[in-house]
Order: sequence, then C-alpha cells, then structure tokens
Amino acid sequence: MARYESPLERLLYRLAALGVMGGSAVLLWWLYADNLLWSETVESAGASVAIAGKYIVFKGLRAGSNLGPYGLALLVLLIDLNICIALTSGVKHLERAPALGRWIRLARRRTKLVLDANPGLQGTAFFGVALFVFLPLPATGGVMGTFAARLIGLSRLAGLGAVGLGAGGIGLVFALLGQTLKDNFE
Repeated sequence: MARYESPLERLLYRLAALGVMGGSAVLLWWLYADNLLWSETVESAGASVAIAGKYIVFKGLRAGSNLGPYGLALLVLLIDLNICIALTSGVKHLERAPALGRWIRLARRRTKLVLDANPGLQGTAFFGVALFVFLPLPATGGVMGTFAARLIGLSRLAGLGAVGLGAGGIGLVFALLGQTLKDNFE
C-alpha cells in the first residue's frame, strides 16, 4: 500500500487535530456558561447533523437567535472538521473490513490510475475536494469530503485542510448572503 503522509505531515495533522478538538472544547465550555447560547448551540448542532446541514446558518437570521449566522457558520465548520478528524482516524480500520475494504482499495487503485494518467489532475485534487465540500448540495459535507479525500489519496492533513476550506467557505458565503438579504429586507 502506498504511503500517504510523511512523518512531518503526520505530526502536523495531529497538531491540527488537537487544535481543532481543543478549540471546540474551549468554545463549548464557554457556551455552556450561558444557558441560552448552550441551548441554541446543542439544538442547532443536532439539526445540522440530522437534517439541515450547512443550511443551519440561515437559522441565525431569525429574531431571537443568540448565535447569529456567523456563529452558526463557525459551528458548521467545527462540526465538519471534527467529523473529518474522527473519520480519518478510523478509515484505516474500514479498509480492513472484508467487502468494504476491498471496495475502498479497488476504488483507490482506479483513482490512482486516473491521476497517474492525468498528472494535471493531481494538483487540483485538494481544491476538488474543497469545492465538493463547498457545494450546497446534500451529502457534500465533511463525511463525504473525507471519504473523497481518502479515495483520491490526499494525506489526512490535506484532507482536513480541504474539508475545512470548503466548510468554512460555504458557511461564510451563507452567513454573508443571509445577512445581506436580511439587511435589505429590513
């Protein structure tokens, strides 16, 4: 099996993962101190994961929202990054499963053949995954972005960066769009 990350990339990935998880924990601890913010965060996070996905950002535009669209955009980013970290830590184990592992290895081999035959695509793989996560369509969030990054052969660090860029970008676009529309209608 090909080696997907250097020792430096592995260290940087672990530091980035610790930073994301630590930052998420500190933010949640801070939100926990304010009962209204905590309630809205838990409710919005659940709705985002279960149903609304990236569109939860628009919930911050309603009257009485304490987080606002930018706070919810940050929440979407942190959810996608933490999902990416959890999945990249466990994808190796999925590859050992009999049927699913065979399918993953076969898909990666086919992807490698395409990328080797088209060297120009290799340089765009990172931005392709970021664009995939950025798209405001169902099933284009952190979960599928992480699997896409893995199938393409990106390192865990590059996959985390691509998911973060896509999720942060769409969250910011939605927040700016929503705030602009709200201001114009008022």
